[in-house]
Amino acid sequence: MALWTGLSQAATVVQLVSADVGGLISMIVQAALTARQNRSECEQLARRALMIAQLLRHVQEPEAAQPLAGLGDALRNAHELVVSCKGRSAAYQFVMASRTAEKFREVRSKIDSYLILFLVISHIGITRRLERIYNILVTDDSTRGQPSSPLLQLQVCT
Repeated sequence: MALWTGLSQAATVVQLVSADVGGLISMIVQAALTARQNRSECEQLARRALMIAQLLRHVQEPEAAQPLAGLGDALRNAHELVVSCKGRSAAYQFVMASRTAEKFREVRSKIDSYLILFLVISHIGITRRLERIYNILVTDDSTRGQPSSPLLQLQVCT
């Protein structure tokens, strides 16, 4: 019973954090629409954020809560960066072009590192589900008195 309670609490945390991330994504898209400098980089970040939003709906693993929080931090950095592109002068943009480009690379890299974690978490979740299915099938076969492995079934038939 405690396990189910813990899992439901973790699921709630995942839902709350993903809602926060969804709000950040919306803010990034809105800020990118109003950016004056580095418009293409801002739009690229906004497109990436929209793709993340579409994928987050499917994240259900309790282990995803912490990486989601980290992704939220990375998206906050992205939002701050996109907002900073709103009203800078041409002189400022020229002087800070190299630093701004570096900030865009850092934000993209940080977002990508969290997305890689989701691949690992997803793999773990799929493996767990397959193990549960396998255990159910093995249990069903053993209660019926049938061999559980196809190799054993071939030996019985011959």
